[in-house]
Amino acid sequence: MTGLRRIITSLFVIAVLPFIFPTVSAYSTRELRIENFQSETIVMPEGTIDVTETIQAHFLGGPWHGLYRTIPVEYVTPQGLNYSLFLDVKRVTDESGRTLKVESSRERHYRKLKIYVPDADNSTQKITIEYSVSDALRFFEDHDELYWNVTGDEWDIPIQAASAHIILPEGTTNIRANVFTGAYGSRAQKADEP
Repeated sequence: MTGLRRIITSLFVIAVLPFIFPTVSAYSTRELRIENFQSETIVMPEGTIDVTETIQAHFLGGPWHGLYRTIPVEYVTPQGLNYSLFLDVKRVTDESGRTLKVESSRERHYRKLKIYVPDADNSTQKITIEYSVSDALRFFEDHDELYWNVTGDEWDIPIQAASAHIILPEGTTNIRANVFTGAYGSRAQKADEP
């Protein structure tokens, strides 16, 4: 496809609302939270997207070795069709640009990244994940569609703030966007749009 006719974008910002969760023991102060989750997605005309996520994680009460990032890669459409995304991790780095060790596995309909963060104990760390998805756009007769779950829905820790910036190909017209927030299955639309 040489250009995009129009794009319908559905973004799912699954922002886990702050909550208190059981700790290992009553005296434990071990805590991990995501203070900020920023995503930038560049949409290419042929349907590939390049994603850069910057995650600011707060590690408290040691010992911590890193965190998991679980990305949905299999979806079922409202019409009952199944489709899979092909995700290629390019780089995972810390705030100073050093490459971090990553183990990748498949778990149910997710791609799970185990990211090792040195010296994470009692600190705030920024982790940047860069990846591409080769078949992220779906093409229909009258429109093209990006259906993207920005943060994923497998976090068992709070995300205090999340944002998404989508960059479309030059000349894209008739853009319509839907943004949903909240826990898995939520239809809430509590996001600020620029």
